Amino acid sequence: MTDMMTAGSNEPQAGKDAEPWRLTASFLDSCLQSAGSSFEDGELAYLALTSQIENPVRDRVAYAMHRRLKGTRLGVGREWTGLFTTGKSGKPARRSVDLAVVEKPRRRSRRVPQPHGVVEFKAFYAHDAREPHQFNHIDRQVREDVEKSLTWEWAIMGEVFAVVLLPELRVVNERRIPHQIMRKIEDNVVTYDFLRSTGVVPDGRPVQEVSSRLALLGPVSHGVIDAGTEDGVHVTVPYVILGPVPVETFECMPPPRQE
Repeated sequence: MTDMMTAGSNEPQAGKDAEPWRLTASFLDSCLQSAGSSFEDGELAYLALTSQIENPVRDRVAYAMHRRLKGTRLGVGREWTGLFTTGKSGKPARRSVDLAVVEKPRRRSRRVPQPHGVVEFKAFYAHDAREPHQFNHIDRQVREDVEKSLTWEWAIMGEVFAVVLLPELRVVNERRIPHQIMRKIEDNVVTYDFLRSTGVVPDGRPVQEVSSRLALLGPVSHGVIDAGTEDGVHVTVPYVILGPVPVETFECMPPPRQE
């Protein structure tokens, strides 16, 4: 369930008078929900136990978009590198985008088309999102992605979005925890479970904190994917969507929230 309408909104329309298609938060949210339901039972939970899930979720979202845009002149690129942005040296640097919606050219051309929209994905375990310095790190990572969505020619790469995934792992059967494959995070998961059960860390805090910080950059919305249970651990994936980032943010980046 999410906090926004997801019933196939903003599907591309055919016809001479149809308005140009725009990437929207509701369309992206709907694709996130489709991506979440496309995993086999327990598959996404297993992936969260053994690694960060940024790439698997991004890839499923890209495919969900690809299917919805099939038959139109729009294609979806993963790790797309079509345009240049300003590099650390102040010179043009090729920009790699997690996901880009790009119009197919009328004929083969060397000119790279401007994207209709781009999406950057970040993933942070909820147990790594409870201290001010950790929220500062998340905020900084997203800001860097937003800033790099301005091309070398000072054009914005279409509608700019960021998705922050915040997977939460809850132990439901201690005797089944797969210690041998989740050694890097097991102690953190158990500690976070304890802090949450005693009320030290309120439920939903990672989403609330990340949302309040990213709201300085543009509109935010959020939802959650139920990743199921695997080996005694139940996993949910709350997420925050930032975007579309307004032109004003690119013209004058708001300072980060101070603690």
